[in-house]
Amino acid sequence: MASSRAPRLSHAQYETTIQDLLGLDAPANITQSFVGDSTSSVFANNGGELVVNGDLWADYQRAAEALAEKATASPEALARLLQGASTTDPSAFVERVGRRTFRRPLTSAEVDTYVALFAKGAALFPQSKAFDAGARVVLEALLQSPHFLYRLELEERGLTAYELASRLSYALWQTMPDAELLAAAESGALAGDGYTSQVRRLLDSERTRDTARAFHSQLLQVFRYADVTRATTLFPEFSPELRTSMAEETQRFTDDVFASGGDLVQLLTAPYTFVDARLAKVYGVTAPGSGFSKVTFTDGKRGGVLTQVGFLAANSSSTEPDAIHRGTFVNFRILCSQLTPPPVVAPPLPADDPNNPQTLRTRITAFSGPGTCGAGCHSKLINPAGFAFEHYDALGRWRDQEKALPVDATGEYDFEGAVRTYDGAVEFGRAAAEAHMTHRCYAKQWTEFLFGRGSAPEDQALTRRVGLASLEQHLPLRAVMEALVTSAPFKTRPVDP
Repeated sequence: MASSRAPRLSHAQYETTIQDLLGLDAPANITQSFVGDSTSSVFANNGGELVVNGDLWADYQRAAEALAEKATASPEALARLLQGASTTDPSAFVERVGRRTFRRPLTSAEVDTYVALFAKGAALFPQSKAFDAGARVVLEALLQSPHFLYRLELEERGLTAYELASRLSYALWQTMPDAELLAAAESGALAGDGYTSQVRRLLDSERTRDTARAFHSQLLQVFRYADVTRATTLFPEFSPELRTSMAEETQRFTDDVFASGGDLVQLLTAPYTFVDARLAKVYGVTAPGSGFSKVTFTDGKRGGVLTQVGFLAANSSSTEPDAIHRGTFVNFRILCSQLTPPPVVAPPLPADDPNNPQTLRTRITAFSGPGTCGAGCHSKLINPAGFAFEHYDALGRWRDQEKALPVDATGEYDFEGAVRTYDGAVEFGRAAAEAHMTHRCYAKQWTEFLFGRGSAPEDQALTRRVGLASLEQHLPLRAVMEALVTSAPFKTRPVDP
């Protein structure tokens, strides 16, 4: 199984862990100044690619010093760190805080080491009370330890109960195990039905909804909405604030599908969304009085997350829709189609001839359709998927004509031997939602996110099984998550050779 014995906490996981460990009311936002996370994966939590270089190590040191000072600056802060417990015993402090920081009990040797360090605190911070100074220096050291910064899985024969608890908590909550989950690991209650009970308890939490939101935001690249810009002379509905509305719409929609027990079919086909006054202008619907309201489309022109303004605008140029980028996105992230890498230097699309105006689809087909060098991936996979969205312009507005020429959004796509024809994105989304490959792809994307690593050949049986269940049983999105984190590959790790 392709997994790391020492996946590093992503910056998002570091923030939530610090907030829970120190008992803060809000994130510390201390990672904003860190060297950024960088992975080649769809998701930012790929522990196999998250490394620590010299600059990030210095960031961790500075953060540990600042956070330890804050957490020991007052009796109230110390009480939050100790979860309400009161102690003046260095050993008790080390054991209690160390257990939560390392997400497992400390060994006796570790306790002795940190107690000895505790005794040096008074000399290092003479301005503080001796106990506060000792607590501060110990917390500084704990926060710089690999046992905190990494989710170490060192057991030679699989996972310990504590390692499994951490794996589960960081999958569903993106943070450290809470007191109940740690207690279950300590008592042996993570075996059998006890594990399933903990999974469902975590799934019931608002934190899992936050995780689902983060998953869909990264899958759909919602961060790219912030880069959308349009000239108001061509798109009077555009404003910088519209970009924020786009992201809010996608998040509200995916939140609603998850919370309502919806499935992947609903995610790809539901004829409703959430709009504010700015988005209402783009969609041509009645604006809500204030804030966001749910609207249902009755004209058959919209359905699912891929017909929302954010996706359509982010995958367009500043003046024209971009069928190639829209099609590539759908193939990579929604269908998991196998596309060959593009050429290092791709020739530009020929400019339109003002004396002989053509639709963008016609120009793309002549450039990369059948009988051209793009007859493989482009004409069979990328172009057919992208052309389904031709009714939406560069801002995501509906259009029936382009340059006084009728828009053609018809096509056919081979869903692994099942060729489906369609006219427009709504029909394409419905065809995709009825294909096993789409559900298998969705399970694959969740596997990478929940497992915190890239996909591996050994995952194929799992994603095939969960994808088939998603299709045939209309598994709610929550049930897809449950199926993956209760699977044997998630709960175990192979014995090293």
